[in-house]
Amino acid sequence: MAVAALKSAKREFAVPSLSEASPQYAKLLTLRDELHAQRRATDGEIVRLVGALRSAPKALHRAKIAQLLGDQEPESEASAPSRERLNELRQHLSAIDEAISLNDTRIAQERIKASAVVCDQVQDEHRRRVRDICFRLIDLRETMLSYSQLVDTFNDEDIAWSRLSPSQLLALGNPRDRQSEVALYLRAAVKSGFLVQNEVPEAIR
Repeated sequence: MAVAALKSAKREFAVPSLSEASPQYAKLLTLRDELHAQRRATDGEIVRLVGALRSAPKALHRAKIAQLLGDQEPESEASAPSRERLNELRQHLSAIDEAISLNDTRIAQERIKASAVVCDQVQDEHRRRVRDICFRLIDLRETMLSYSQLVDTFNDEDIAWSRLSPSQLLALGNPRDRQSEVALYLRAAVKSGFLVQNEVPEAIR
């Protein structure tokens, strides 16, 4: 089959995102962002509270002096930081971490479901492009065979032709070889259902 016969009109093809394929997946991603935002805020509050507790003795001392002098206590020093509050924050942080872990598990599970939906939607386009590769390889193999025949003639005639810069496409192997990269790829395409066997050149089936 000629490559031209396989070509369809060029068009934009958009692969749907997992969030588009699964509203549940999108919801879980949103929740993940919210949980991480909560974690950052809680962790920041813990850091500030730990710093305040470390400086609390000095602040309390200044407050006592102000009290003895009858001065107004600075508002920031009037209420000492609470270790109970610190414990609450640490427990909350632990709960957030557990929620994040559980949500990540749910995301991983929903990703598989959403991926299946996407695959169902794109399988025709995927198949079309694989077949396009296959037929281009078949045409390329024919071109490689033609070049090999020319080279064989040079060699049969004992012509020193290195000045022509030999240009065999060695990366794809010998076009006559059933174990060449092209042959292996095409047979794998048959096995996967992208080609039928008689679409592969007989010499490399």
